[in-house]
Amino acid sequence: MEKPWRLWGSVERCALALASWSWGACRISLLALILTFHLYGGFFLLALILASVAAILYKFQDVLLYFPDQPSSSRLYVAMPTGIPHENVYIRTKDGVRLNLILLRYTGGDSLDNPGVAPVNASNPASTAPPTILYFHGNAGNIGHRVPNALLMLVNLKANVVLVDYRGYGKSEGEPSEDGLYLDAQATLDYVMTRPDLDKTKVMVFGRSLGGAVAVRLASANPHRVAAIVVENTFLSIPHMAATLFSFLPMRLLPLWFYRNQFLSYRQVPMCRMPSLFVSGLSDQLIPPVMMKQLYELSPARTKRLAIFSEGTHNDTWQCQGYFAALEQFVKELMNNHTREESIQSTASVTII
Repeated sequence: MEKPWRLWGSVERCALALASWSWGACRISLLALILTFHLYGGFFLLALILASVAAILYKFQDVLLYFPDQPSSSRLYVAMPTGIPHENVYIRTKDGVRLNLILLRYTGGDSLDNPGVAPVNASNPASTAPPTILYFHGNAGNIGHRVPNALLMLVNLKANVVLVDYRGYGKSEGEPSEDGLYLDAQATLDYVMTRPDLDKTKVMVFGRSLGGAVAVRLASANPHRVAAIVVENTFLSIPHMAATLFSFLPMRLLPLWFYRNQFLSYRQVPMCRMPSLFVSGLSDQLIPPVMMKQLYELSPARTKRLAIFSEGTHNDTWQCQGYFAALEQFVKELMNNHTREESIQSTASVTII
């Protein structure tokens, strides 16, 4: 049975390569095709023109989603934290792309689960070690722009924070893509799991905007390695966002394969049963806040929270009063139960601030 399957796989790869080459050729020769069609007409030429336009639109989707060059110096300079212990690290993904990480180390005298106890304990280091938060940012800038936010997380949540620049962002190599960002997130989690100085049972993922979709995918694929998830001002999926942003077009009628990037969080959230916090800014002018509420409702987690900030905008909800108090309360509950959801009662709550 293996030979027929191998033969079919080879045929499929050849067909995909031929289709990709033909599509690329159509894109390059679009002007010539239009001129030829104008002179001679013909259904075949019209089909090639439509295929060319579709190919250009398909490729152009990346331009609409990823902004690694905004602001203009984002690929040239990444700000480093000063005055606190940190590590500037480079790792490689499974497909060989080199990524840049910043690890902010919490070295305070107490942790949320055991106030007043130092985070290093020779007899049971895991019991008092601080949690580690994997921070996945939005679709523009680099990790240096998120350092002020991450430092406040470190101080208020008493946690280590790992920031990663996706491929094509900051000092990371490569070009961004949906599958690529998933590989980047997985490589970051794998790296943290190799660190003997970090507690592997207290790894949380945090994602804002596009990073929320990356965090959801990572958590759904690693349910036994991710202790909790926090997502902020993120979306149901890219098709849902397209239908919202281009409401004057029949975007809802387009099939999924039309979208080069899909980020189907609404399908992956139901696989995230770990404690979950959904943070929503009602003044978000980019992503409809109702999407955060829908993600919260889709979550099957026995412990889930929805924190709503009436003045929160898309990028600045973290500056709202009560923001870090909401995160701290969530992390404190998680640490008090030693990240074991089975030991606590099912709870769901909505907090409006």
